[in-house]
Amino acid sequence: MVAGKDPEGYVVEGLDDGECITISYKRVDDAIRAGNCEVISPSQLEAAKRLSDFTGGYTRMAQLPVKEQVDVRKRLILVLAIERLEAEGHKITQRFLCRADIRKRLKDLGDEIGGEKGLFSARRTGKTEASFEILSGRTLQKYLKLYREYGENPVALMHRENLKGPQGDARKKLNTFQERFIDYVIKHFLNATKVKLAPLFELAKTQFLPAVEGIAQGFEFPSITTIRTRLKAVSATIKTLGREGKRQGPNLKGAGSTDIRALMFGERTEVDQVLLSIFTDKSGQLSCRTMSRSEAAKKADELDPDEIQRSWLNLTCDVASGMPLGWVLSETADADHSMALFRMATRDKTREKVRYGCEREPAPAVGLMISSADNGTATRNGKVRAGQLGVGMTAIDGRTYHATDKPYVESKFGTLQWQVLNFLPGYAGSKPGELPGYDPKGSAKLTHEQLFGIITRYFVDEYPFAASRGTGMFGATPYQKMEELIETYGPIEPPGQEDRRIHLGVSRTVSITSEGVKIFNLPYNSTQLQQYADKAADKKVTVHLDPDDLRKVSITIEGSNKILHARLTMTALNDLTLNEAIELMTAAVAANPVKRQLYEDHLWKAKERRAKEMGFFSSPLVPDSYLGVEALQKAADALLAVEFVPSGPSAPTVPPSGIMDRGGHPAVHKVTGPPTAIKRPQSEKPSSAASSPIFKPIKESKL
Repeated sequence: MVAGKDPEGYVVEGLDDGECITISYKRVDDAIRAGNCEVISPSQLEAAKRLSDFTGGYTRMAQLPVKEQVDVRKRLILVLAIERLEAEGHKITQRFLCRADIRKRLKDLGDEIGGEKGLFSARRTGKTEASFEILSGRTLQKYLKLYREYGENPVALMHRENLKGPQGDARKKLNTFQERFIDYVIKHFLNATKVKLAPLFELAKTQFLPAVEGIAQGFEFPSITTIRTRLKAVSATIKTLGREGKRQGPNLKGAGSTDIRALMFGERTEVDQVLLSIFTDKSGQLSCRTMSRSEAAKKADELDPDEIQRSWLNLTCDVASGMPLGWVLSETADADHSMALFRMATRDKTREKVRYGCEREPAPAVGLMISSADNGTATRNGKVRAGQLGVGMTAIDGRTYHATDKPYVESKFGTLQWQVLNFLPGYAGSKPGELPGYDPKGSAKLTHEQLFGIITRYFVDEYPFAASRGTGMFGATPYQKMEELIETYGPIEPPGQEDRRIHLGVSRTVSITSEGVKIFNLPYNSTQLQQYADKAADKKVTVHLDPDDLRKVSITIEGSNKILHARLTMTALNDLTLNEAIELMTAAVAANPVKRQLYEDHLWKAKERRAKEMGFFSSPLVPDSYLGVEALQKAADALLAVEFVPSGPSAPTVPPSGIMDRGGHPAVHKVTGPPTAIKRPQSEKPSSAASSPIFKPIKESKL
């Protein structure tokens, strides 16, 4: 605020901190010329402050309620009519304005000034409107005085009779302890469990104990009506944060953005995943399996996880135009389907248009500059980040469970649910228990393919041609806005096939053979690939495949800066995607199981006959046939045996288990050399015990 002048410029004072500085004359003049400031004289500022204090903050007619605006307009007409009478020379007094002829004159002048008849009479327009009563002369004179006192601003004529009497703290009739009880109840009411007020009020009375001073003042609990009145005064934002939680609160009450976030088609995109509120049959065909009676009794009311299920929708859209760029159905929200989503956004979608019978043209292939997603695991991982950076995208992470960070893609989920899914069989509702009289699992009839076709036709034929009231759209359709952006700013070129295969495709490490390389059982070969394999010692290479275009693959070699290319040699699969090709090969293998078993029996019998006629195999029933290996093993053991002389015992021994025998046994001695004769004295005669050692009979127990 300008407070004065100096030779160097204007002296200005900060409205918040009161700091005074000097700003040059040129800067202030330029700000006034550019409209970057508000020029108000001190008298005007003071008058505006007085009016705001008088009316309680109202300074414009548009701020008043609609009914109050009608009453203020009629009071203004009466004030202008009184000024006309004053201009005619009449003295405006209370007695003069109470005269019957003057009041009739005021009605006529009011119809003339207001431009319509019967403004101050009862009118019948569908319902009878009460006439606007022309009050007493004293009140009319008060209106004229207020109108002139507050700068002829009609807002000063608003209804203020409700402000009579004490206001603010002076108007309170509840004592301190009653106010504490009200705060106590409101505090527990603002809880994420969303308790009901009536039972909370009754239980709170049993827990709230007033102090001695409160009992002395004759404490009584306030009524529940008083608490409801206080709750109405609590802001809706506080109620939402308290009862919905700090996670859901910003989604419901978060301030939106009115800024135009993108100007070019493909400049900024948003990505998100949602679990669709509809059950689909995985196969679409009647199937059965054998089970025991007890197992059937247990599973009478249960379903296997792969029988009927809900699907995830992965969606990305353009922010500048609102056009859906890619949509993928999946069983789980993971990195592979996020990569498939980016591939769909950056390629032509004529295949989907033809396959599902779309009438209009889908969004063309476009390069993605900025991709905004939440902090979920489907997009926050190394695989997706590497693919985004490889094709030149800038990834921006929003906050988990904050829909306001990516409002453009979030809004499409609700539109899809209420305009499409709600009318399909198997719809499960937006929350558990919403459809108590409907069985979504039992009503599921659509297959994944049929549901994807319905969603595709909606995003191609319907949504792009509906008028949008979003920021910067001004009622234009997304398709119209897309054409305008491409014409004005030009297209953003999508990534080339090489970048799509390497950064957004799938990779496998395989070995090169004379037939080339195989990835997902699809054969690829080329001349340069065979020339490399002819000279290379290591046949291991990494093959990069675009699942949406099987015609060509890129091959990288560890330690080499060369990128080889190979083409699909099975040309019958050229026009298919990877999923379609795998389904085709799986269907060919998993043909009629009865016929496959019959063919396998034929093959087994033919091989058996040939083996018998060759005479190579002997009959397994002959003993020589199954003992031949044992005989060969014995011969091998004989060849490998090494002969050696075992050492004798170191002391005389007897045979095993014969130590207690009473018979005589020759002792075995260790042979250390040639035997020598033992000389005995002639007087010594060999006893019978020495020649035949015999133990004495055992007559007493040794225990």
